[in-house]
Amino acid sequence: MVELTLPQLSGLLLIAGAAIFWSVIVGAIVSTMRTGSLPFKDPSTVPALEFYQSISAKPRWWRAINLVFSTGIVVTALGLTVLQAVLDGTSGGAFSQLGLVLFLVATTLWVGQLIFNLSMTSWAASEVERTGTMPPTSEAWPLAFDRLVNTYMVLAYLATALFGAGILTSELLPGWAGWLAVVAGLAGAASVSLTGARAAIPLLIHVVPAILGVLLLNQSG
Repeated sequence: MVELTLPQLSGLLLIAGAAIFWSVIVGAIVSTMRTGSLPFKDPSTVPALEFYQSISAKPRWWRAINLVFSTGIVVTALGLTVLQAVLDGTSGGAFSQLGLVLFLVATTLWVGQLIFNLSMTSWAASEVERTGTMPPTSEAWPLAFDRLVNTYMVLAYLATALFGAGILTSELLPGWAGWLAVVAGLAGAASVSLTGARAAIPLLIHVVPAILGVLLLNQSG
């Protein structure tokens, strides 16, 4: 039986989190190639009614995308928790602790959105299908959750930058890896803050953790 060190366990979880998150993107691409359109509409680019109609047309896709995205984020959070334990007690411990707090807050926001999407948003979509009209206040939900996703992204990118600073000061990984996390994290947070939905691509958040994961997994001890 192979025994993993803490850095290797962290690396495995970070790679798995990214792979899980990206898997639904691959599925969406395949579906788009087959059908000529995305499984459901982007709420930031279409009217709320059209967004709900797209959910009611493909409810399984809606559930799958929400569940898979959330699973990938939670697994990544576990990987960062283990990485923080590795960095704890080193010169990078303070940076990693703050980074973990930010990512856990971001994860909590996302999971809250998951619960709402699988309950209230799905109910609103079924009401649109049944009556042809949106329930009261539901027209504002897509915009509100679009902003919540942006908040999640800013926090997750800042967490990435802080973990990068922790890696740099602790010398756990090569210096370029720490700088990559710092620069990508700060640039990502700034881009989302300045451009909002136009830069809202949560997929990119998992690129740096996946790279760090590969490096951690290759550590011998």
